[in-house]
Amino acid sequence: MKKISEQVDVVVAGGGTAGHVAALQAARSGVKTSVIETGTMLGGTMTAGGVYMPNHFYSTQGAVVLGIAWELYTKSKEIEGLPVPDYKKRRPVETPGYYSYINVPIYAALAEQEALDAGVVLHYHEFISNVRYIGDFWEITSLGRGIERTTRAREIIDCTGDCDIVRMLNLPVIRDKERQPGSYQYKIENIEHEQIWEKEVQAIYEEAMQDGTLQKGDFAYPNMLPFKNFLDYGGHNCTHTYASETSDADGQTAANIDGRKRMLRMFKFLTRSIPGCERAVLKYMSQYALGRDTYRSLGEYTVTKQDFLEATDFEDKICNAFNYIDMHSEKTGCEVTFLSSEELLPKVPFRSLIPKGSSRITVAGRIVSSEKVAFAGIRAQCTCMAMGQAMGAAAALAVQRKVPSKEIPAADIVALTVEHGAVPI
Repeated sequence: MKKISEQVDVVVAGGGTAGHVAALQAARSGVKTSVIETGTMLGGTMTAGGVYMPNHFYSTQGAVVLGIAWELYTKSKEIEGLPVPDYKKRRPVETPGYYSYINVPIYAALAEQEALDAGVVLHYHEFISNVRYIGDFWEITSLGRGIERTTRAREIIDCTGDCDIVRMLNLPVIRDKERQPGSYQYKIENIEHEQIWEKEVQAIYEEAMQDGTLQKGDFAYPNMLPFKNFLDYGGHNCTHTYASETSDADGQTAANIDGRKRMLRMFKFLTRSIPGCERAVLKYMSQYALGRDTYRSLGEYTVTKQDFLEATDFEDKICNAFNYIDMHSEKTGCEVTFLSSEELLPKVPFRSLIPKGSSRITVAGRIVSSEKVAFAGIRAQCTCMAMGQAMGAAAALAVQRKVPSKEIPAADIVALTVEHGAVPI
């Protein structure tokens, strides 16, 4: 096994939804940054995880999240040869949000190239096995096939999605007693929709649930949408997995197996039972199943349900969140709750991204310190990307000023992100 030593200013643990944006912001701000990522590409849930819908950049009131996230999205559209949607022309009757879609191969390759151009050091196929603080530096050990790497860094940003680094340091975490189901992403194409009759396919679906051909969770939204919705979406983002403890290798393996069983079971059902699906094609499946929530960091402040519903205007706000709650459950399926006014725009405070009792480490993404209901709103992909950009800025400023990131004023963090295109708040 090769033993390698490396020194950088900032280590981003996880190159997913929050992590790849955090790394870009830190590196573009002039500090040496590395990403240690267990997977094969940047983007996480958006790319390898198959939820290729970074939502929501805009509300009916205007821009919610822009910055590096919006830059990557618009550049990917340009490469595709597609126009960037003019959200002002949409008619958001069903929802105050505007959905955006990326081409996964283009987005992943673009994000990677932008990171390399910014000087980010990328380490795929590695996981962090140990972290300790020595003097003024973190010493981070990561392992990959044939490699043991020791990295020294001033700041760490935990973007693992499961508090891997926070837990490794024995810092406090939040873990809900009843967690949201996970999901497995796939896409079925070549459905002949002109043959689909809504009430007929609903009856066939309900019969299949009764006789055991299908199981609870194979379609995630039976409480709020007809089964025809599954066919309209080609199954994408329509499946729940109840084996969703993805915070370790055994749990991730179980979730993958559960998700693929559900995918195959549904495909067999469609092609054998639904008129118009006889020639359907199972076109795509994601690399791994996703957990909606496992562990969250217990921060210097925990965003409450009331904070979210009332859109508390925190003094240390660092980015916007979106104005709805997307709560999934094994009991009911999914419930979406919009705030009382479309003008309310929740915020994320810096303190919720600082693990309690820590120094020189922040978190970003779906491990933000928040109560269960608030978390169901804050975890949207664009908000995770915005948190990543803010923590990339905080880490860069901390290195440059030679102070811990927790001492950087939130206003300075926002100012730096705005220089890089973020929404002023």
